[in-house]
Amino acid sequence: MMKKLLLIVILMMTLPLFVVEANGVPYLTFTYSSTNGRFVYTQDAYIPLSRKQTFEDITLDNPQDITFDENDIMYIADRDLGIILVYDEINQTTKTIGEGILEGPTGVHVGFDGHVYVADFITKKAYQFAPNNDDTYNLVQTYEKPLNSPFFSDDDPFDPTKITTDNANNVYVLLAGNINGLAQYKNDGTFFGYFGGNSIPASWQNTVTFLFFDEETRRNLFQIIPDPVYNIATDQDGLILTTTKGLDGYLKLNIANFVLNRSVWGFDNNEDLFVGPYETIFSVTSEGYIVEYGPDGSVLFIFSGTDTSNIQGLFQGPTSIAVNSKSQIYVLDNQTASLQVFVPTSFANLVHSAIELYQDGRYVEALEPWQQVLEQNALFDLANQGLGDAYFAEMNYEEALYYYEVARNQQGYSDAFWEVRNDVLLNSGAFIIVFLFVVLLFSIGGKYLKLNDILLKPVKVVNEKIKDYQLIKELKFGFYLMTHPVDGYYGIKRENKASYLSATIYFLLFFIMYLIFIFETNFLFNPLIRSQIDIFEQIISIFLPYILFVLANYLVCSIRDGEGSFKDVFVATSYSLLPAIIGLPLMTLISQGLTLNEAFLFDFGMLVIYVLTGFYLVMMVKEIHYYEMKATVGNILITIFTAIMILVVVFIVYLLLGEVVQLFLDIIREVTVRG
Repeated sequence: MMKKLLLIVILMMTLPLFVVEANGVPYLTFTYSSTNGRFVYTQDAYIPLSRKQTFEDITLDNPQDITFDENDIMYIADRDLGIILVYDEINQTTKTIGEGILEGPTGVHVGFDGHVYVADFITKKAYQFAPNNDDTYNLVQTYEKPLNSPFFSDDDPFDPTKITTDNANNVYVLLAGNINGLAQYKNDGTFFGYFGGNSIPASWQNTVTFLFFDEETRRNLFQIIPDPVYNIATDQDGLILTTTKGLDGYLKLNIANFVLNRSVWGFDNNEDLFVGPYETIFSVTSEGYIVEYGPDGSVLFIFSGTDTSNIQGLFQGPTSIAVNSKSQIYVLDNQTASLQVFVPTSFANLVHSAIELYQDGRYVEALEPWQQVLEQNALFDLANQGLGDAYFAEMNYEEALYYYEVARNQQGYSDAFWEVRNDVLLNSGAFIIVFLFVVLLFSIGGKYLKLNDILLKPVKVVNEKIKDYQLIKELKFGFYLMTHPVDGYYGIKRENKASYLSATIYFLLFFIMYLIFIFETNFLFNPLIRSQIDIFEQIISIFLPYILFVLANYLVCSIRDGEGSFKDVFVATSYSLLPAIIGLPLMTLISQGLTLNEAFLFDFGMLVIYVLTGFYLVMMVKEIHYYEMKATVGNILITIFTAIMILVVVFIVYLLLGEVVQLFLDIIREVTVRG
């Protein structure tokens, strides 16, 4: 969300500075880099070509939707004109559909059968028109509110806004504000249910209300209902895409009504979307920003924006977007009652040609165009993905590894690493045998020739010199505590086996190991992006919970008959982190040799770290304060609650102090002005 707001702010700040250059582009173009987790400037992908309002003797009034057929014939639904405008750009001819039938068309679609489908908001119906040989269209089917259906009561509204079809010519009608999804009809007008509705977000609040309240209460009292779908499109395979106000990007659904694909990133105020000739998805937002996505949902280009000075290429009230077979973009604007056209640049055409080869599975042929794309923008995600696939197809797995990592393609990286690892193991057979033989030799030598004593003698000498230092004893005590937790915590509490210094060292070691873990763990198991890691945020995320836990636990135990002092709690908590101090770097190292097929090993290792650390923290509270287990669990729960309350109180005090400071500043400013 913050990245999206940042992009909008950047665009809004730069728009007033734009002057239409020689190439006629009054905006900047961005792409999204998964490697850096941020937006980056890229070459212009599309430039504005024209703005049109009149088609022969017909002038647009309130255009709502636009689409193309396979011959690049344009269809525009104009709500106030009450017609579908059909325009042939090549022959410069205009026709209309629906005169005398339509009253307020807001959606138009050309099906796989070549028929024209229209949604009319005013008549509360949807229509199917079939072309005749004389270039006219006949009404052949009407889609309206079902009667005697369990899905509709007499009072339920039926307000069609958009319409589309699949490759079986089933009809999907989008109803304004309907939370159930798209009304689905057979081509003959038979209604048979809903499709593509949004689900309720799986938040903690929603989970609790689902457990304790019935559906009517959830809807009426808590207003927990799905967001209604706002617009729809169909791809070349007949799969339905939906976009929803308040939800990022788009969703692509399969025939079983499950999400097949979704955008990697997206705005949450899309007005319309359209699938172009290379299976790239285009969307336009209410602010006028146009986004082109790759077939996999990655962001290719973001451009255009809000028009405040009647500049061609920007928009005041965009309503619909469509793309013809030449990848030319057409966008309707109902505020200016106009149609704007954008043409692709050589850079966009290069990307599209590479995508075409990529989609056809011709990865090796796509290698050269992808390389040309990266020469112009090294952070172009889909190009890195394409090069990874190309090198993988050539069995150049090491090169594929690099590009998959840049594109953050986990599955591709895992598959390539599997091949690299197998190759290393096969070529290292002799080395492995020699290594095992040496280990066996030393095992036998250690037993009979006392080689271990000879090899470990330097270590023993160093140990003899430092073992009497108090700090060394305290640090070594942590390993004793791991194998004897009851005696260990007793030693901390009663025998002063540890100090503030040793505890601080252990905690700082934990933080260092944590940093190593988040920076160096294989990205297959690490969602964090190195360049996006904020050290200050990490310090807060580790130090603050630690301090709050120690303080809250001491305060709670002080009033609940706990025997531990603040020092005991502080020291014992730090020593309880030793499993994580040992485990995190170990898991970082192990992750370097695993693929997604062995992810369960990494997950199991992390689970062991969490369980052991949790176990020692529970034992710490129990033994330091001399509680029974039931009292220990209660104490931990109250400790967590107290820590949260401390945080809330500090935040409230911070806000109040801010208001007080602001009051004094206002008084000083007022006195200064009047003086």
